[in-house]
Amino acid sequence: MSFDGKVGFIGAGKMGASIIEGLAQGGLLAAESISIYDVDSGRTAELNAKLKVKTTGSLEDLVNQADIVFVCVKPDQFSGIAGAIKSAWPARKPTIVSIMAGVKTSRIKELIGPETPVIRVMPNVACLIRKGATGVSADKSAPDAANKFVYDLFEFLGGAVMVAEEKLDAVTALSGSGPAYVFMFIEALTDAGVKFGLDRASAKKLAVKTVAGAALMAEQTDADTLELRARVSSPGGTTVAATSKLETGGFRGIVIDAVEAAYRRSVELGK
Repeated sequence: MSFDGKVGFIGAGKMGASIIEGLAQGGLLAAESISIYDVDSGRTAELNAKLKVKTTGSLEDLVNQADIVFVCVKPDQFSGIAGAIKSAWPARKPTIVSIMAGVKTSRIKELIGPETPVIRVMPNVACLIRKGATGVSADKSAPDAANKFVYDLFEFLGGAVMVAEEKLDAVTALSGSGPAYVFMFIEALTDAGVKFGLDRASAKKLAVKTVAGAALMAEQTDADTLELRARVSSPGGTTVAATSKLETGGFRGIVIDAVEAAYRRSVELGK
């Protein structure tokens, strides 16, 4: 991946910082080409010391310097900063990249300007360890280099899929919120191990390694998950007894219902 322009970040919280670190430490962009702005000056100073990225004294300065601007603030904070972006935007006309859940492109264009190129992305928390899953909604009005850069960046941070904007609520429900579902499953497996005599540390290690290993097998083999499950399900054995109990208990339906609840909430937040 190569990009010759300058990239700015508004917001340097956990997700913003993980993207910044991926860019700088992964060698995807020279540190001097990355600028950051956050109301927490201590946070920007920390990232400057760690990564040697540039800090700016104002949001307007950042927008004036960048070809791509990542907006990494909470959705309810956007209206408070949109005016400053709008006032600076005409000077350089950068592409806006939004990681804000539920804030639609139409709303961003309404507050900044109808001609603003907007690429929306929905990453998840695992980008912090470069194992994230991200949906990317490209903008045809943005430069091709900008669309490619954003997709390649999140592919580097774990994996990315290109989706239409109207599918981002589904991405939010599936992978954006998804790590929490997996954490709950790990908790349940750990509790089960403790119930049957394992100490908690051992049970947790076994649960985490089991989930991680199964996920890698699903990712790295050509077989679908049904086939993989069949490989470890001997007739009349322990695995069949367990998965039959999950089926009769409505495990699959509960997971689907949970994702649907997250989807409906994502849609509500976007209204």
